[in-house]
Amino acid sequence: MFSFICGEVMSINDNTVVLKNNGIGFELQVSNATLVNISEGKTVQLFVYLQTRDDGMSLFGFSSENEKTMFLRLISVGGVGPKVALSVLSGLKLSDLALAILNNDCATLMRVKGIGKKTAERIILELKEKISPFEAVGAKIGAKQQPMPTEGEEAIGVLMTLGLSKADATERVLKAVKEGFVSAQEILSKALKG
Repeated sequence: MFSFICGEVMSINDNTVVLKNNGIGFELQVSNATLVNISEGKTVQLFVYLQTRDDGMSLFGFSSENEKTMFLRLISVGGVGPKVALSVLSGLKLSDLALAILNNDCATLMRVKGIGKKTAERIILELKEKISPFEAVGAKIGAKQQPMPTEGEEAIGVLMTLGLSKADATERVLKAVKEGFVSAQEILSKALKG
């Protein structure tokens, strides 16, 4: 229904922001990651998700489409509602969350308040195939989140057949791509050197 809302930040209270747009104050629940990017009096654009329930409606706001996408993935997991998803996004950077999911790292997920072992395992199980390795390490090496080149995907596949984990293979390939290597053979050669 809504994609984003632009407006002036009227107030910030805990993890709630009121955005004024055309004389209407929209109250949005946001993560700590989004709070870092906004301040009162500033005009911002927040991507939104509208939750409708029997007892009312709630708006959730995100400073980036990537954060909103991860939020939508999290709430697709059984037993993870919007408030828990927001708590996860507040407790972990997107890249750290993606890396934890790819590496079956329950301990990292369990550091988030409200996430127990069973919920962490369920998040990993249900989202592992939906997370791109690029999401896990792209932000760590300063690359913008964009699709992995086909040559890079091929190189990742070869490295995994050689025994590297998906995350390690992806990190090596991303470094090679960032350094300007283009063909699958060049990327693979550079990645093998570490």
